[in-house]
Amino acid sequence: MTGQAGTRLATAGASTSTAEVAARLGPVVVRLSRRLRPASGELSAGHFSTLATLHRHGPQRPSDLARIERLGPPAVARVVSALDERGLVRRRPSPDDARSILVEITPDGASLLEAARRDQARVIRELLADLDEDELALVSAALGPLERIVLRRTDDPSF
Repeated sequence: MTGQAGTRLATAGASTSTAEVAARLGPVVVRLSRRLRPASGELSAGHFSTLATLHRHGPQRPSDLARIERLGPPAVARVVSALDERGLVRRRPSPDDARSILVEITPDGASLLEAARRDQARVIRELLADLDEDELALVSAALGPLERIVLRRTDDPSF
């Protein structure tokens, strides 16, 4: 590989300490996240994250949503209220506990989430189009381990 991208890739391969990879990956993830923010008006990335969690895992109690989304109960209440006001989620009684409610994504919420994902995929395709075959292969090879650490459900479920 030649050029600036090839130099960066060669440098990236020279060191694989966790600290060095983390130091380089953090800013890249932040910049990529900014480029992928849905253009949906008033909804934040946190709103979309909550919709994605409900889409992926089904109805959740607010306390479980708080744990999964790493938010405090007041923040989850605000997010759920904002999404409920827009018809993107609904609250219903829990069949297991009459004192508790479940929050579930609505068809409108699922449609909005899918549209945002399509838009994100388009942006990513445009970014990936600038890579050569070798660079694309490196990105592809990194996806498996990244998906495993980001999407796994553990005692600290940060999916």
